Amino acid sequence: MRIDHAQLRALAAVIREGSFERAALSLNVTSSAVSQRIKALEDRVGKLLIKRTIPTEATPEGQVLVQLAEQTALLERDAFERIGISDAELPRASIAVAVNHDSMETWFPEAVQRFSQSTSTTLDLHTEDQDHTVALLRQGAVLGAVTTLSEPVQGCQIHALGSIRYAATCTPEFHARHFAKGVTAQALAQAPVLVFNRKDDMQARYARRLAGVEQPHNAPTWWIPSTRAFVHANLGGLGWTMNPLPLVRRHLESGRLVYVKARAWEDVPLYWQHWKGEVKTMALLTRAILQASTSLVRKRR
Repeated sequence: MRIDHAQLRALAAVIREGSFERAALSLNVTSSAVSQRIKALEDRVGKLLIKRTIPTEATPEGQVLVQLAEQTALLERDAFERIGISDAELPRASIAVAVNHDSMETWFPEAVQRFSQSTSTTLDLHTEDQDHTVALLRQGAVLGAVTTLSEPVQGCQIHALGSIRYAATCTPEFHARHFAKGVTAQALAQAPVLVFNRKDDMQARYARRLAGVEQPHNAPTWWIPSTRAFVHANLGGLGWTMNPLPLVRRHLESGRLVYVKARAWEDVPLYWQHWKGEVKTMALLTRAILQASTSLVRKRR
């Protein structure tokens, strides 16, 4: 069976853009043309490939073909570059990458900057919790991911990056009010805590390790899905939480924040996983990520 590349590109565009209309704009064709290409592709493979939701989603079979489309686009551009086609004539290419929120706010922008200096290919960045970015890789929604998973996803290469250190912090006033008698199970059950979202279990893990309790699920909780807002809320005394150390180090040094308890930190190892295809652009991205990750607290061999 042979698959038409225009149909594949239409499928990838609909999933990437989230609708048939936006996909049509990105491809510079009509919405009707996109619909016809998708229908022809679905008829050819005999499978439903797109869930007509808002935004659109790929079915499991569609995810496989979206990944094929993205890989094909990179291979096509790489081949043209190798035979000397000028950049202005090259097909547009972008690499979809999943990055955890805290890496995006700390070391990963340096990787983006380094990558941009070596190629005109762009990145389509998706943010997700570090324990969940790999799901996007498995689904075919991205071709690379910064993740905590130490085992390679099928068809992917893996590189150890190092660890990002998280510090359990609060203001001195908050500490005096809630932890003056120690960081106990009772104190943790009553002290307000900041949590990023429902996928974020770092504070709960730390509480279990510290006091052997399942909280802070039962503690007063502020749900704040923004890394920067997290720091501001911590500085404002709303609650204690686990922050990426690079974002709060200066506040700890100035005394605006203190550790919840001595050596109150946790090192979370990170890995870069990406599609195995021998593509120059992916190699350039990997090099940029490895170079930028030298700022992490501990390199893993």
